[in-house]
Amino acid sequence: MKKIDFYILTQFLKNFILLLVFLTLISLIVDIFENLNKFIDNESPREVYLYYYYYSLPSMLLLSLPISCLVASVFTFGIMTQNKEWLVLKSSGWSLYRLIAPMLSLGIFISLFSFYLENNIVIPSNILKEQIKEQAISKTVKKNSDIENIYFLKNEDFLISIEFFNMKENQIFSMNQLNLNSNVVLERIDAKNASWIEENKWNISNYSIRKFDKEGLEFSTIISESDSLIQLQFSLDDILSVGEISSEMTYKNLKKQISFLESNGINAKRWKVDLEYKIAYAFICFILVFCGIPISVYRSNTSLTQGIGISLGIVLSYIILLKLGQSLAYAGVLSPFIGVWLSNFIFLLLGIYLMLSARK
Repeated sequence: MKKIDFYILTQFLKNFILLLVFLTLISLIVDIFENLNKFIDNESPREVYLYYYYYSLPSMLLLSLPISCLVASVFTFGIMTQNKEWLVLKSSGWSLYRLIAPMLSLGIFISLFSFYLENNIVIPSNILKEQIKEQAISKTVKKNSDIENIYFLKNEDFLISIEFFNMKENQIFSMNQLNLNSNVVLERIDAKNASWIEENKWNISNYSIRKFDKEGLEFSTIISESDSLIQLQFSLDDILSVGEISSEMTYKNLKKQISFLESNGINAKRWKVDLEYKIAYAFICFILVFCGIPISVYRSNTSLTQGIGISLGIVLSYIILLKLGQSLAYAGVLSPFIGVWLSNFIFLLLGIYLMLSARK
């Protein structure tokens, strides 16, 4: 590795680590102001909220990675431009493309690290953190938000899939229940709407009930658009205890569940979107490094402050596009891959345009 490459990477890593620590501490302080008084009001032992913040750190670190990558790249090349170092290097025959190669390699490494961090550290830590918060603060399961993308097995014989659950009205939208015996479907209940009555009793509408023999052949079918009171194999507490399970699953486990759902004839569209999201989110770091480098050298009159302001605007725009694409994929307007990767494609093209337009 040439000394110039080592110098640029060293400067980038210094800025990156400093920003990462700063943003993570800001997230931690905000959470402390928000939740610490709740621990105190519930007279929780000090060890409880220390463990809570210990398990909170990995997710805060993960959220800080993308913006740290972008701002660090702007800082690194912005300072080089202000100190005339970039002018000297360009006069010596160094092209922008050659100078950014090590940083782009580092951006790929950070993206891979982000993927590893989420699947191996953040998800297990978040599960433990939420358990602590539920027991020490709320002491009840969350009640004021809707739940999407629910999947669970009940008594190892019933596979339940729920697309959307309204917690305020205790109402299900798009539900499937499969009665399994040695992975053979004996009964399948599909309902577009279901309202909880009591215990395992639900009022369902727009439903179908199909029964199968041991060979998998259908021998009974009931299809109705009217309301019917029926006893399902799960209760309201089962749904509340499961929550939004896909966010608590690793990429590997989520992929296995998609395969299992599709093999049993259940629409796994939302799970596919979440699967693609896990990969697309990891590559944010690489793409933001790619966009951040040419911002500093795009125009000679671009100050470091302006570069940081542009960086924050890029991050905000990126998040908006990412969530928009994800929503369109959930709605079926776009495929899971196109919907989730839409923002990555757009900002990758933006980075290429800025790179080609920069003063090389």
